[in-house]
Amino acid sequence: MKIFSILLYFVLLINSCRNKPDQWNGPKLTQPRDELTVEQLQGDSLLAYMDMSYYTLPDWAGEATQGLSGSVSFHDTEMTMTYPQGREPYEGENIFPGITIDFITKDGELIPIQKNLIITRNHSKSFWDVMVGVGKVWQEAQDGEWSRASFPITLTDRYIGQARNCVATFVYKADTMSNVCVQCSQETADLNDHQVGNMLVRLQAKYEPKHYADSTQVIERHRQFEKRRLPVFPLSTIDSKHEVADYFEKSLYTNAPTSLGALLVDGKLYLHPPKTRHGLYPYPAEMRHGLYSVTKSMAGALSILYFAERYGEAIFDELITDYVPALAEHPGWQGVTFSHALNMVTGTIGSESAAHLLNTLILARTAEESIHNIADLGDTPEAPGEKFNYASTNLFVLSYALQNYVEEKEGVAVYYWDLVRDNVLIPIGADYFTVMHTVETNGSKGIPRLAYGALPTIDEAAKIALLFLNEGNYEGKQLLNREKTREALGRTAWTGYSTDNDYRGKNYRHAFWATDIKANGCDADITYMLGFGANYLWFFPSGVIAFRFMDEYDLDFKDLVKSVERIRSSCK
Repeated sequence: MKIFSILLYFVLLINSCRNKPDQWNGPKLTQPRDELTVEQLQGDSLLAYMDMSYYTLPDWAGEATQGLSGSVSFHDTEMTMTYPQGREPYEGENIFPGITIDFITKDGELIPIQKNLIITRNHSKSFWDVMVGVGKVWQEAQDGEWSRASFPITLTDRYIGQARNCVATFVYKADTMSNVCVQCSQETADLNDHQVGNMLVRLQAKYEPKHYADSTQVIERHRQFEKRRLPVFPLSTIDSKHEVADYFEKSLYTNAPTSLGALLVDGKLYLHPPKTRHGLYPYPAEMRHGLYSVTKSMAGALSILYFAERYGEAIFDELITDYVPALAEHPGWQGVTFSHALNMVTGTIGSESAAHLLNTLILARTAEESIHNIADLGDTPEAPGEKFNYASTNLFVLSYALQNYVEEKEGVAVYYWDLVRDNVLIPIGADYFTVMHTVETNGSKGIPRLAYGALPTIDEAAKIALLFLNEGNYEGKQLLNREKTREALGRTAWTGYSTDNDYRGKNYRHAFWATDIKANGCDADITYMLGFGANYLWFFPSGVIAFRFMDEYDLDFKDLVKSVERIRSSCK
């Protein structure tokens, strides 16, 4: 452990010597605007990076004089990027995808009709799929007969699930619109793969006015969805000494260290302003985050805990080999249960190395290719349940097994993630929570990777975390198995599996990490979700949940624990 810590220190030290994005000290939007003017948006020149305030509704703006209802279409367009440094772009990485977005407006909001993930691989050469959030429309005096709009847009890759946080803006009239300028100045991505940096693109847009027959229903669904958001307050409301905020502000490599930080206390979110390398991100509620291995608990544990409530706790003891034909004769997988896979104690070869993760799972497209790659991995001397060995392949095996288990219970082509979405996510108000799926050549939906690829907003992450905190109960209905959820949170006599002093945590319980930290006179058993880059969701015994989404590898959270404990103590 000590040797690993020293090696990790030197890796981080070397990384810290990389070229950092320039500190942003540029001007903010004032009246009248001097950037992204009507003339500039109609021109051909690519504008410079600018403060995000230029991309959003200013407090001095008026109501839009005209609405917008129609489709906005783009072609594949090359982007200007400040990354990658040290390698060539992956195929299509510098291409903004050609997509069509259908919009309607109501009460100053620009509402996309399609809020789910837009898959682009079948019609674009781009590396990126897209999620579009709700934006704004408004009027600025100097724009004349033009109204103005902006909207948040997330680009995510199809391999591991990074998130590029972008904002787009344009001006429009009843039957025409300008070019669209898009700037991406924040992300949760892979620092080691030179993925941290900015993107900028001007898109030629084709606007086709349309009347949508279901526009009234779309608007009503949107209103109802918005009503169900958790209430949000500034973090400073409860963090009067700025201690938690200081932790979120801490920087190791970039000048915008934390994509988003927040506390959830008594069902209320206390949000630290989400910073980018060019000012504050203007749509924090719509900001999506690539959380990597947080997916294992946020989606993996969520799924099996739901099915344990639907079918009974015995699902934890089902054998992998009964539901994964490719592993049925594999010596290493004999006796391995669903629980063993969830808890990283399968007794099989696996790791997060390139050979075991990138080549085996990430680059594989279909479920069958992935599972057969895993079948080529060998055995270890340890029996199932004997030794903790963290490997993303275990969660994919669990996903594959869950799919076949559910089909046996429910019928062929019943997708287990559809059941999770319909019976857990939609009821709690996380309708658009997205996870990465396999890409099937026959056009079928594919199955969740479960090991990585979750793209939540803070509201979605908080609602899922709150469901865990409440032991699987939502408004009086038990959605997740209570006893197994209690085990995951360390509320039973079972301490989980020892990680043998893994640097990430002391124990592992149903895809949740756990460790003891002394704070304010007592030992606090902190349970948490953890993903690559140091994406965290911490569960405190006091009932507080903390969120910190980033990609800068800050694994030291003792100061955060002490600061949160001063807000609400876990000492009994």
